[in-house]
Amino acid sequence: MCHFLKLEQTNCGRPELDNDHNIRGINYTILGIAVFSIVLRTVTKSYCFSQWGADDYLIIAASIFTGVQCIIMGLMTFAGLGRNIWTLDDSTITTFHIYLLVVQYAYVLSLCLIKLSILYFFLRTFPDPKFRLIIKYTIAFNIVTTIIVTICGALQRQPIHLLWDGWKEYPPRGITLNISAIIFFHAGVNIALDIWMFALPLTQLYSLGLQPKKKAGVIVIFGVGIFLIAASCIRIPYLLDFTRTLNASSDAQGFVVWSNIESGVGILVACMPHMQPIFRAIAARARSWNILPQGSSSSTEGIFVQRSLATIKMSRTDGTTLVEPDDLILHDTGGLLSEPSPTKVDSNGSVSETGTSR
Repeated sequence: MCHFLKLEQTNCGRPELDNDHNIRGINYTILGIAVFSIVLRTVTKSYCFSQWGADDYLIIAASIFTGVQCIIMGLMTFAGLGRNIWTLDDSTITTFHIYLLVVQYAYVLSLCLIKLSILYFFLRTFPDPKFRLIIKYTIAFNIVTTIIVTICGALQRQPIHLLWDGWKEYPPRGITLNISAIIFFHAGVNIALDIWMFALPLTQLYSLGLQPKKKAGVIVIFGVGIFLIAASCIRIPYLLDFTRTLNASSDAQGFVVWSNIESGVGILVACMPHMQPIFRAIAARARSWNILPQGSSSSTEGIFVQRSLATIKMSRTDGTTLVEPDDLILHDTGGLLSEPSPTKVDSNGSVSETGTSR
């Protein structure tokens, strides 16, 4: 088949397909975004002397897998990515499928770690017990689905060498799972989790006692997850094309590129809330140098909504009030709260009180 298509292209004078430069340009941009986000997050942590948590270590691990994606995608351009498969020799096609397998695994693990980093950040940020329980269930669901997809991906062709050599035979021999079902199961779960994780923090931020302008700013920071949802959705049509293609090296470029874009955007989204302090510091320094205009007077009014104070009653586990407001006893050991009584000095020079303290 490949030999026939190669002859057809040569005899009909069809131009050679080559998108190497475009793919590499996108690849370097994604890698730059990921590195910039991680470096700026680390600098912000050091600048604010913030304590490192599980979310920080998870996003660093995710960036390593994203880096592997970008490196392998660069190597794939030398192994035929973006070119017609019938123009490649057998060893190059086999190498291409090996690289494709590595990119797919790196993508799945990278997305899992990015989501875990964001979820652990939610655990560090929001104290509501019910909300935290929901987050923990979401973490478990993310881990379990990733394990399922990883195992199914490893078992999709048996013997395992058919994962990169199986292209030579049609129909395929050995044990073959429904690869399209595995791919679209992961894509569907991925988009559903993105939407779920986008909505989760908004339920908590809505009830914050912030001024509307400040609340909108915080919601925007957490709302950048919409870009991750968009990248996941744009990738779907390219997946459809790839599952139906006979020209894998050419038609893989769409979903491989968008897989890397999704990972890069995911790292940026996970790092955005952590980069806000350094952006504020840069803006403050720019205002001090008169590079930026000074903030309006509303910025000095405080970021919280003015609310009246309410009495907080502590209750026992049986529902009875532990301390009523009228039952409070102040222990005035030093006599600082007692009203001083008038004193008089007698003829002998001694001092005596004329009344009692209240």
